[in-house]
Amino acid sequence: MAKIKVELKDRSYDIIVGSGILDELGENIKDEQLGKKIFIITDPLVNDLYGDKLRSGLKGFTHQTLEVPCGERYKNLKMASSLYDQLVKSAAHRDSVIIALGGGVIGDLAGFVAATYMRGINLIQVPTTLLAQVDAAIGGKTGVNHSRGKNLIGAFYQPKKVYIDIQALSTLPARELRTGLAEVVKYGVIEDADFFKFLEANSHHLNTKAFESPDTLRAALKVWQIIVAESAKIKAKVVAKDETETGLRMILNYGHTIGHAIEALTRYKAYNHGEAVAIGMVAAARIANRMKMINQEAVLRIVNLLEKLGLPIEVKGLSAKKIINALQIDKKVREGKVQFVLPEKIGKVVIRNNLALKTINSVLAEMGCQ
Repeated sequence: MAKIKVELKDRSYDIIVGSGILDELGENIKDEQLGKKIFIITDPLVNDLYGDKLRSGLKGFTHQTLEVPCGERYKNLKMASSLYDQLVKSAAHRDSVIIALGGGVIGDLAGFVAATYMRGINLIQVPTTLLAQVDAAIGGKTGVNHSRGKNLIGAFYQPKKVYIDIQALSTLPARELRTGLAEVVKYGVIEDADFFKFLEANSHHLNTKAFESPDTLRAALKVWQIIVAESAKIKAKVVAKDETETGLRMILNYGHTIGHAIEALTRYKAYNHGEAVAIGMVAAARIANRMKMINQEAVLRIVNLLEKLGLPIEVKGLSAKKIINALQIDKKVREGKVQFVLPEKIGKVVIRNNLALKTINSVLAEMGCQ
């Protein structure tokens, strides 16, 4: 088991990473005086898979499970309002605890509800997808979507704990596993060249086939625990230095600028988050190469690893003009300028806002845009 501290002074918290630990959560938090009344927010699929195991470890607590339908389209103010109604009906107070059990949608939505109900109640993130384990559950970003863009309504609200059981990865569909791998690759590009090499060397473990027999499962889980813990360390380090994304934390948006535009334009249906981010990472690397910031060999390593992991490296069916227009309402716009995270080499990125539109347009066209 690994323990990583997110250092935020009086709001510091631990990220716990282990295998087969889901039913130990109650024991883990019993002395932390977070409250004895727990509301588990989850979706029907995750509840069927992990709800009973989580609840079996909550001895000494009263608990109630609130289900949200599966899907990104339910991450909205209407669903948040429904959850508020259920919390009020069940007499939830500021000494209650919300446990977000699920992927990024549940983590964002439940986190937003925790941040805003009674001006904030205790939150524990229990992510069950790779994407949530390495990214969404860590750092306190919560929010819901608006019809004009992803996560436009939200708040920074830190959990009291992030509790990760990597065995949950063994039940993920292949596509869901791949979407999390995009964020894992991101960490190597922005911060840790050795971690990127580790991913290149162990890419054969990073698929659902590794979970299909006891022997390969055992080896795969060891690799996955390293990957999740190392990703968590990198994100915790960045968040500790810049909690509310005013400077350094923006490097975590590598690939997300164009990625979020693609998600919004396709109404979150054609590409999932990781697929869109993978395309965005390739675009950012190629833009950086056009600007003579990064060499072609490094760009090819990024492209080849993403392709080896089964992630898309080009975009079809969208116009470059629509993507560029969508960039203007991104949350990362500052003083009318789009902030791009661009790699200088594997392990180091910089933030630039002086990109020529013709460069962006040219790269998008090269990647398949109309």
